[in-house]
Amino acid sequence: MKKVYVFFVALCYALVSNGQVYLTEDFSTGTMPPTGWSLDGVASQWSNSGSNNAGGTAPEAKFTYVNQNTTSRLISPVVDMTGISSATLSFKYYYDWYANGPTIGVAKRFGTSGAWNVVWETTPTGNQGPKTQIVELTGIGQSDFQFCFYISGNLYNVDYWFIDNVKLFTPLALDAAMASIVVPKYVEDGASFDLTGKISNEGSTPLTSFDVVYTLDNGAPQTMAVTGVNIPLGGDHAFTHNVPVVLSGLGSHLVKAWVANPNNGTDLNNANDTLSAYSSAVTFVPEKKVLAEEATGTWCGWCIRGICFMDYMAETYPETWIGVAVHNGDPMVVSYYDNAMAQIIPGFAGYPSVTSDRTEGDSDPSDLEAGYNRRMAAISPASIRIVNYAWNPDTREVAFDLESEFVADVMNELRFGVIIAEDSLYGTSAQWNQANYYNGGGNGPMCGYESKPNPVPAAQMHYDHVAREILDSPFGTPNSLPATITAGSVINYHYTYTLPDTWNYEKLHIIGFLVDMSNGEILNADNKISSYVGINNLNFEKGVAVYPNPSKDYTNVAFTLDQPMNAKVDVCDMFGAVVYSDAPRQFAAGQNQIRISNQSLGNGMYVVKLTVGNQVISRKVSVVK
Repeated sequence: MKKVYVFFVALCYALVSNGQVYLTEDFSTGTMPPTGWSLDGVASQWSNSGSNNAGGTAPEAKFTYVNQNTTSRLISPVVDMTGISSATLSFKYYYDWYANGPTIGVAKRFGTSGAWNVVWETTPTGNQGPKTQIVELTGIGQSDFQFCFYISGNLYNVDYWFIDNVKLFTPLALDAAMASIVVPKYVEDGASFDLTGKISNEGSTPLTSFDVVYTLDNGAPQTMAVTGVNIPLGGDHAFTHNVPVVLSGLGSHLVKAWVANPNNGTDLNNANDTLSAYSSAVTFVPEKKVLAEEATGTWCGWCIRGICFMDYMAETYPETWIGVAVHNGDPMVVSYYDNAMAQIIPGFAGYPSVTSDRTEGDSDPSDLEAGYNRRMAAISPASIRIVNYAWNPDTREVAFDLESEFVADVMNELRFGVIIAEDSLYGTSAQWNQANYYNGGGNGPMCGYESKPNPVPAAQMHYDHVAREILDSPFGTPNSLPATITAGSVINYHYTYTLPDTWNYEKLHIIGFLVDMSNGEILNADNKISSYVGINNLNFEKGVAVYPNPSKDYTNVAFTLDQPMNAKVDVCDMFGAVVYSDAPRQFAAGQNQIRISNQSLGNGMYVVKLTVGNQVISRKVSVVK
């Protein structure tokens, strides 16, 4: 079955009059074709993709399969190459192979109606890339020069062709570039990290040696010599600096890195030598949970992997991993969530695909554990907790706050968001049958599904982790947090939602997440399993008071019961740790009060939880001494 993609991409081009760079296209302005470019042959199959499969930086251009035997081209603007007899064309690409057949290549022409002449082509027999392709162009010295990227043949036998970082130029003899650096956003104060990145060769002379240098807050340079390499024009070299970066002192720190002394000579272009990034030292590491989202569907026979690995993760990491299965083309679909998965999953590659915290590094369900370990090692700038949770079974309304405490300053847009997921969904129609490509064992074992039929009948399937709703959009709630947040801030946002009658409250998971809108990354998440947070008596909930607030010496919890019952109080800090617990004891019908000594509590915000039977009420109280 063919994979499914929905993407957007931005494109741009620039003419540079310095005699060395004639055209660049980094796909960053949001149109397809890019300004000045054109398309011919099934033009609708070219689109904008928010991925980085070609090896550049998202977004990128994408060609999608179509059931036709023809040729399609992405055509450059006309470039005045008068007096320039030859130039180099560099671009990154990834070819997602489906079956043998199509040829991809580059062609050139003069005039917008001239004949195309092939200058480079290949016929893939498998996936190709991500890679940088160098094409030498000769005999181009006219004012009406154009080139194109083309794909020709049976276009059903390609899945996708991604293209990025197009550059038409005359390379300098010696030109090393700092292509990328990786710096963590947050590090615990006093901790260290390894600076990693890539050096690329933009010059015609192979790079055999160079220095990688960095400074922290413009301090003393730290130099690492790299020798014994051979990097051709367009090639890359990944590095890990041998001097760790140590952050000391709360707040943001500037890391500046550059490449120097290529081949013990002089770099002829210093404009691409240096990159900078900031990393923030924080006071402590907030409690972390990882949110994994899976694109799946009952029609997808390979999605059995998702069922198996999602269940494994839920059983292995029940306290710190949260899974959501977003269905496509079946009775469990939530259309607006499903339609956003191509943007949510970096480099979305069809079904099944997964992402941990909407970051790169894992794409197949078998990668979920590696993605979990990677994200658990990442520091979040804030905690997140679901507090003040209430459930009214008469109106079927849930109400709660999402609350975050920040350990770092944040200047970019963050949003709260909520996902409601349900376990044990099932149905009786054929659409609830699960396609199973592991039937018979020919594709190896897969948690017992190799012994089940294809499809697995609906009567034998119960689906877990199923997304039922996402608030207020697949990308959270606009304006749910302020534009600027300072370290130490505690921010909350209130949600209410009325559950449809067909949803089983006892099988629901209420999931809160904190998302960084600058890059789509989910910074932290929390979840509640509804079966143990229910509140069955709305009058009881309204009758709970915590006072005085702020509190100095004592905190009082007042409540009213309509019959004698056991009750207890727990006090938690803002990260969920229980700092005080009152043993359950019998209380009479009518008004009651529990008095808590604040002697062992430090200044700060706390959550007081009153439990009566299976009823739980949470109230916030500030302790100020």
